[in-house]
Amino acid sequence: MPPTKPTSFNGIHHLKLPGSDIRKTEAFYTQIFPFESCPELDHYTPDDKLFAVLLTYKPAGLMLEIRHNPEQAKIQKGWDPVTWGVNSRKDLEEWGAWFDEKGVSHSKVLKGMKGWVMAAEDPDGKIVRLYTTEEHEWTTDVDRDTYWLR
Repeated sequence: MPPTKPTSFNGIHHLKLPGSDIRKTEAFYTQIFPFESCPELDHYTPDDKLFAVLLTYKPAGLMLEIRHNPEQAKIQKGWDPVTWGVNSRKDLEEWGAWFDEKGVSHSKVLKGMKGWVMAAEDPDGKIVRLYTTEEHEWTTDVDRDTYWLR
């Protein structure tokens, strides 16, 4: 009799992003986004070299690992590995003002297929997207942007 599919799967434990300078990327996610550092979870090699930091966003029970990997960070420049959620288009406008204040390069609010999206750059040039849970009628008449929506 074949084994049954395990039922213990319970979602995402943590996400992992590469960084060429993990402290700089850590600062981006803790100063620009609402993540908190967890220094007690920092990862070190046996010779005490820092190779990863973990961040948490407690309201969602989410952990984000920034792993020192300059080669992978360079390869992912321009890529959008994660899309974070926000409630509304108005929230995106607030994020745009926040990004402007903090000197973070970002798109305008763009119309997606069923919501609105804004994109920004992290320190390695990865694209970080914010997408609304507020929806509009489904459409293929979406905004186009060769830089922010690759």
